[in-house]
Amino acid sequence: MELLIHFPSLPQGATLEQVKDDLAGLLEDDGFLLGSGPHHIDIDLLGEDDNKNPKYGILTVKHYLQQAGFDPATTIDLAGTPVGIFE
Repeated sequence: MELLIHFPSLPQGATLEQVKDDLAGLLEDDGFLLGSGPHHIDIDLLGEDDNKNPKYGILTVKHYLQQAGFDPATTIDLAGTPVGIFE
């Protein structure tokens, strides 16, 4: 299952490389990074095909984005449906 993070800006003092490294470490068992751009990060969450429940990866990503201080307008997109990180 692919998850796309859309963010208007990075938290103050953070770099895209730093955020990607943080997410890669957190998702070690639940997914991996596919790519990124100036305002998005693509993640492949391990899902049912991999005998894993993707909800753990989703919750991990949302928690990280909240705690890292991402703008409240940041969304995660699952299957074409954007959801706010605080929803």
